[in-house]
Amino acid sequence: MRKEIPNIDLHIHSLYSDGTSNIEDIIRQAESNGLEAIAITDHYHMIGTERFTEYIGEIGNMSKSTSTRVLAGLEIHPIGDTIPTINKDLHGIDLILADSIGEGTSDLDRLSKKEILDYFAKIYSAICKNPEVDIIAHPLNLGRFEQFKLFSDIDTWLLDHLIKEAIKGNKYLEVMSGMSWWFPRSAVDRFTLEYTTFIKHGFDEGVRFSIGSDTHCVHGVGNTLWSYQVLRKVGATDDDIIKT
Repeated sequence: MRKEIPNIDLHIHSLYSDGTSNIEDIIRQAESNGLEAIAITDHYHMIGTERFTEYIGEIGNMSKSTSTRVLAGLEIHPIGDTIPTINKDLHGIDLILADSIGEGTSDLDRLSKKEILDYFAKIYSAICKNPEVDIIAHPLNLGRFEQFKLFSDIDTWLLDHLIKEAIKGNKYLEVMSGMSWWFPRSAVDRFTLEYTTFIKHGFDEGVRFSIGSDTHCVHGVGNTLWSYQVLRKVGATDDDIIKT
């Protein structure tokens, strides 16, 4: 018998970047909510090199007395059209999420739709070729660009490209519970249907998934109901989810 999808939240931000809660409170909330595992995944460029050792150390220290498995993670962003190298193993990082949007990406609104799609195709290829990256964070989060009101405004060739690259690079696609935030001009029910169709396509092709809230406050820890609804609709089980 295939096991049920695990109760995890592998995308959480703390005071070390743009979150509003400290690591201790996040871990306590995770344990209170009965989560099997969480990942603290602050933005690498916001932590700063002078606090990086402190960040990893605090996660390790605070996780010693909890029943929830706590992973030390990072969220990284492209610099230009390249993905930074972090020396993951050297620093004791368990998990790296990569977002396709970096500094200066807002300038893409000046480009044509085709040029934007070509840009993101290049970025996703770079992410999937980076051996340090584990998870593609909130994939296809383009709805805050003027050219993409609906998820269905994204050409299907980019969806296919991302799925193929993720499989080739052995990357997990995150099903982020707050994904509708990225498409504020789409009705939630329509967005959910369209995004679930994309996730089903990935599932049918053999993609595996991660689950995250992308919460920036303690009360959002484990708020992953939408993720579970989507994954259950496509038929995913424990075998299709990242192992923690």
